[in-house]
Amino acid sequence: MAIEWESVIGLEIHCQLDTKTKVWCGCSSDYDNSPENTHTCPICLGHPGALPKLNKKVLDYAIKAGFALNCDINKESKFDRKNYFYPDTPKNYQITQFDHPYAEGGHIDIKLSNGSDKRIGVTRIHIEEDAGKSIHAGEESFINFNRASMPLIEIVSEPDMRSSEEAYQYLNLVKDALKYTKISDVSMELGSLRCDANISVMHKGAKAFGTRVEVKNLNSFKGVARAIDYEIGRQIEEIENGGEINQETRLWDEEAQVTRVMRSKEEAMDYRFFPEPDLVRIVITDEQLERLQDEMPESKVAKMARFVDDYKISENDAETLSNSIELADYFEKVVISSDNPKLSCNWILTEVLRILKDNNKTIEDFSINSEELGEIIKLIDKGAISSKIAKKLFEIKLNDERSPKAIVEEEKMAQVADTSEIEKMVVEVVANNPKLVEDYKVADEGRKPRVVKGLMGQVMKASKGKANPQMVMDILIEKLS
Repeated sequence: MAIEWESVIGLEIHCQLDTKTKVWCGCSSDYDNSPENTHTCPICLGHPGALPKLNKKVLDYAIKAGFALNCDINKESKFDRKNYFYPDTPKNYQITQFDHPYAEGGHIDIKLSNGSDKRIGVTRIHIEEDAGKSIHAGEESFINFNRASMPLIEIVSEPDMRSSEEAYQYLNLVKDALKYTKISDVSMELGSLRCDANISVMHKGAKAFGTRVEVKNLNSFKGVARAIDYEIGRQIEEIENGGEINQETRLWDEEAQVTRVMRSKEEAMDYRFFPEPDLVRIVITDEQLERLQDEMPESKVAKMARFVDDYKISENDAETLSNSIELADYFEKVVISSDNPKLSCNWILTEVLRILKDNNKTIEDFSINSEELGEIIKLIDKGAISSKIAKKLFEIKLNDERSPKAIVEEEKMAQVADTSEIEKMVVEVVANNPKLVEDYKVADEGRKPRVVKGLMGQVMKASKGKANPQMVMDILIEKLS
């Protein structure tokens, strides 16, 4: 009987906190748009005698991340030195948290494609500093220390994931949870979110995990999933061919879609951890926890559920609207202005998101504010304009500072709701289409609506889309009868 295999996956996510200054000093954290090595000082360059001091905002943001991931916040924690010798680490050690992190015991609940739910544990979150950036040019290498001592949190999951799908869902939900707190832009493209995957395989049902391999250089969520699938296949093939898995760190080659050996995996003892002597222990008070808890926004999951319950929209629509807190806020403001949740939802998901996608913009850059879109929807609701005219109004408003109401009045876009005027157009269309009228008279009940639709289209065309559709339909059926 063929052996069944099972994979075991854990993720280590590094998130850069969006503070204005670095974690131990007052140097600017805007390292991307400045000349190399200008945002540095003796502290982040590791000069002898320079003493670090914890940025209070870093601790606040870190605690919010702990809340977002359902962690227990430890009232006391400490910093440690992780010793290693890389050129981009100016102190030859990294200040991090080893055996007493500030947050532990969290979880994220994921929903899989088969509809089942699964809880993924978060082992711990700890605060640490980033290294500098190595720049390779031909046979020479340079180091930019502007990034050195940037504030990071590392989120370590339990080895609870069993497939790339589970890892992909977990990673997305962690990103959403952190983005909603506004502590980071959580962008893999910009480097503010990085992920390493720990992967092993074992016989299905076995109690002991296999030898773990860490995969680095994962630059996208889909890249994480592809690397996991490749590594699972590689390990199974290696074992089935009589080989064994070495504990090592491998790099993901996105172009070749393979992992390659980087170095043998270090153990904790290789880093010679010891308590950081220049930083006091972190003590978190009840007052601080209460203040930060009060500042926490509604989570994405809670917002989605509320949108479904309060506004009677579908779960899929609620999820799309909640993908960013800014879009969700825009939607709710449009609802307040229009008093029509369903139509507000439809307009945002179709027209607004289309414009944003075509122009590569976010909702913050959108030219029609929530009150103006709400006004357009109100004009539709009141029968002042038709849906077709509303789309024309929307396109004009994208580049026009006038109010929607003013545009309708000045451009003569108001819907025709005068019975006599509509009746005149209907009579003319009926007179000009004797064959369609005859078809209507002889058609069965299933075909009659199609004939009416054809005649109605001609009336709407004659009115340039301004005629009230319901009135056209009522008068048309009356005349045909």
